[in-house]
Amino acid sequence: MTEESVLVKMSTNGQIIIPKKWREALGLNDNDLLELAKIDDEIVIKKKKHPLEEIIGIFDDADFTEEDHKAAQRSLFEGNK
Repeated sequence: MTEESVLVKMSTNGQIIIPKKWREALGLNDNDLLELAKIDDEIVIKKKKHPLEEIIGIFDDADFTEEDHKAAQRSLFEGNK
């Protein structure tokens, strides 16, 4: 496990800036959902995966968009009309 740290200042409304090189390395994009967890005296931030990504491990390295999810739903529940 590689650890890297940086000091950032939180704004008055609680916002912080994640360094650009970290966002790029982690594949974070505008409007991505991030999950915050408070563990003892630490805050852990994780990119929220789509529910299907969490269930199917073979897609761990693939981006699964909301449109992909809708297309999968249509194919499963609307049949071959």
